[in-house]
This record gives sequence, structure tokens and C-alpha cells, in this order.
Amino acid sequence: MRNLMSSGFRPLRPYRITRGSRQMRERRTAQAFIVFGVVLACVELSVIFGWL
Repeated sequence: MRNLMSSGFRPLRPYRITRGSRQMRERRTAQAFIVFGVVLACVELSVIFGWL
């Protein structure tokens, strides 16, 4: 039983998000929203020009 509690054993705990990875995830999310907005604008323009 003592071998299980050695220094290499880590108890299961929720993954802590560090500041760097959190900023990276937020930046990726922002880029995804920007790309989605550009694609949506292109689709709207193509629909508008299709009606003309």
C-alpha cells in the first residue's frame, strides 16, 4: 500500500487551467468567431447579389 503513495503517484484531481493555456484558448475562440463572421458576411453578400 505504501508503494501506491510514492512520490510518482498523483491523486486524481480536476485539470487546472494555467493562465497561458487559457489565453491561448480564448485567442483560438476569438479567431474562430472572426472566421465565422467573415464566412457569414460572404454568404449574405452572395445572397444579396443573387437577388439583384
